[in-house]
Amino acid sequence: MRTIPAFLLSLLILAPAARAQSVSPADFAAQLTLLRAAALLSVRAQKPGPSLTPAQAHAKIEADLVGSGVPASYADAVFADPRARIYPQIPGYFGGGSATAEIPYDQYQKYVLTASRISMGAQFVRDHRALLAQVEARTGVDGTLLTALAGVETLYGTNTGRFQVIDALDTIVQKVPRLSDWAAREAAAFLEMTYAQGLDAHAVLGSYAGAFGYVQFEPSSYQRFAVDFDGDGSKRLDQWPDALGSAAHYLVLAGYRTGAPFTPDSPIGRSLFAYNHSDNYVRGILDLRAAILQRLP
Repeated sequence: MRTIPAFLLSLLILAPAARAQSVSPADFAAQLTLLRAAALLSVRAQKPGPSLTPAQAHAKIEADLVGSGVPASYADAVFADPRARIYPQIPGYFGGGSATAEIPYDQYQKYVLTASRISMGAQFVRDHRALLAQVEARTGVDGTLLTALAGVETLYGTNTGRFQVIDALDTIVQKVPRLSDWAAREAAAFLEMTYAQGLDAHAVLGSYAGAFGYVQFEPSSYQRFAVDFDGDGSKRLDQWPDALGSAAHYLVLAGYRTGAPFTPDSPIGRSLFAYNHSDNYVRGILDLRAAILQRLP
């Protein structure tokens, strides 16, 4: 589940300064605060400019690939693929309204705390009990909390998005000028990932803002926070070991503290807020976790 607040957050936390492998949780939290403020000011200050042509957009993305090891011919082939498309509805998702507006929580929870989502969550815990225990043992992050996060983000992996990620980002580069630079960097990061893993770039589906996988990372978030939890040599967010391990890794860097209370204002709640800059999101995950626990023996 990626809202405008979450998207803006991803624009901040995925900036080059926040490198998960080289900062402590305290440094990460400090950088996060500064980056969030700077990026919000930057986005608000930008005036809409003209849309880019496909050639201009692709040149912009390929400029961000320089030095990455990804040949220009690879990017050219992706953009020339007959499956490539522009999504006309995506620009509307970024237009107008407050970036921080939220519906009342009593309305939000109707979409999150459904009987099916709770029962599916309890079944997920039963089906993945050993893996959740491994992630918790290695990272300290509560397995049922990770289950609830996956339940809110993608309904336990059953709804990872309907947009071809590379084309969603290409659409933003071309059609949402104020976010063109950000989307070009994300598109470049995505192509780095698909090239390195030998993936079909057009086969990866995700959100309108480019988030993908079971726990919905943006491409540059994948670069900085994804982990190879199962040690098979790849970081796959469409496989539960790496997806849950990566989400746990992110939360720890965002300040998660084992033993803290499961409340919005605790280190656990604040780490969830870093994951998605939304009070409703934090409360929804915490309440879903509690509801799932009630269904377990």
